[in-house]
Amino acid sequence: MPHSTRHDRRRFLQGLGALVATGTAGALFPQLELMGHALAATPQAGDYRALVCIFLYGGNDSYNMLIPHAQAEYDVYLRSRGGVHDATSNPFGLGIARDSLATIADTSGGTWGLHPAFAAAKPLFDAGELAFLANVGSLVEPVRKSEVGYPGGKPLPPYLYSHNDQQRQWMRGHATTTHAANGWGGLCGDRLAALNTGLSALPPTISIFGNNLYQSGASVLPYAVASNGPGELARMASNGGSADAIRLQALEELLHANQGHAMRTRYAGLGETSIMVNGALRQALDPANGGDIATTFPGEPLAAQLRMIARLVKVSQGPAIGHKRQIFYAGLGGFDTHDNQMDPTRHAALLSQVAGALAAFRAALQEIGMLDRVTTFTMSDFGRTLNSNGNGTDHAWGGVQLVMGAAAGNGGSLQGRRVWGDYPLLELDGEQSMGRGRMIPTTSIQQVGATLASWMGVAEADLGTIFPGIGNFDAPRLGFLG
Repeated sequence: MPHSTRHDRRRFLQGLGALVATGTAGALFPQLELMGHALAATPQAGDYRALVCIFLYGGNDSYNMLIPHAQAEYDVYLRSRGGVHDATSNPFGLGIARDSLATIADTSGGTWGLHPAFAAAKPLFDAGELAFLANVGSLVEPVRKSEVGYPGGKPLPPYLYSHNDQQRQWMRGHATTTHAANGWGGLCGDRLAALNTGLSALPPTISIFGNNLYQSGASVLPYAVASNGPGELARMASNGGSADAIRLQALEELLHANQGHAMRTRYAGLGETSIMVNGALRQALDPANGGDIATTFPGEPLAAQLRMIARLVKVSQGPAIGHKRQIFYAGLGGFDTHDNQMDPTRHAALLSQVAGALAAFRAALQEIGMLDRVTTFTMSDFGRTLNSNGNGTDHAWGGVQLVMGAAAGNGGSLQGRRVWGDYPLLELDGEQSMGRGRMIPTTSIQQVGATLASWMGVAEADLGTIFPGIGNFDAPRLGFLG
């Protein structure tokens, strides 16, 4: 082999490495293997719809996010939480004062209180644009406390209370195996991607929070975009200007060259596709092309992620992208509050960030006329113990999640202003508790996921494949989406 050819191929591989080294969101090669695949779609899908998953990493103490307000139930809550927290007189208490709660009333007449730091979510709930899903968690099948902990008892999800394992079970949408390589968002994307006939090389699964199992299907993988937009593939060094254009031109020439090896040829094709998709996204998101939004967002990480998602939803309607189904992913860490949970900078600050980001995202979707086309929901590792470990809380099981979308009575699909499922009596060692207030879930991940997947247009026949074990539950789909 001539020396010059070997040199060019070394340059080719170095150029491919530079695409990754620049931090170019969406250009990572494991994510590009999906491109060019033929995908099957459900025939009944119609206009644009999108899911937005927000993963709250660490295990949200959701029973301090949504609190029973009726006096008898609140009193049980307060006893389990060790009284109202006071930094001086009751530093180990985890309770929130009843008169500080943002009070909400659901459609059945029940009253609840939102953590004061979560009060920005109250207008959403009052308008029917927010619903809560009570006591959700990983389940193999429905189980009661009396059916746990003896030979022949009902099976439990493996590795309860483990961050990594419970995160994976939420993302897979089931607890039937510890080795599944696919997430339920990605498996939905497999079945919906062929509807996206515009920029078909861009997968329907777009992450603003990096790589994740949830969006990993058999054919599609998460396509990463930073919260400030796609990176510049031309920026092969720290300097800009014409030098960047020269570097990009050189890389493109290498990608087009005959590589003489099947693997190099394949990766060259992936590199070319990466450059094309990156350029199309950057052009579509350019404010000069109408790719920005006017809604003001808080200057916090989750808000920045949701702002980018709103922009992507907006531009995805245009001919440059032309997508009808998209599944987005955002995330926020810090919810593993073993220590200093009641410090105002810890859990309260996180709840404030979530509520503020949701309110701004709702306003942005209204601005672009897509509020009725996007459903946003949360997932989190697990709930947390009701009693204190001395300075915070520990890992538990069931917890409260939320869903946001346009109200069913206002042209949307969400049956909001409601707490869906069975909100438990918050006793430390009651019939629904495994001890310390570790609540046994009464609604499964499978049921929540199947409801969201059905709204996206996934065929009924596919739900059992995406969510193994869904048949173990009497109500495979819940009623929170029309």
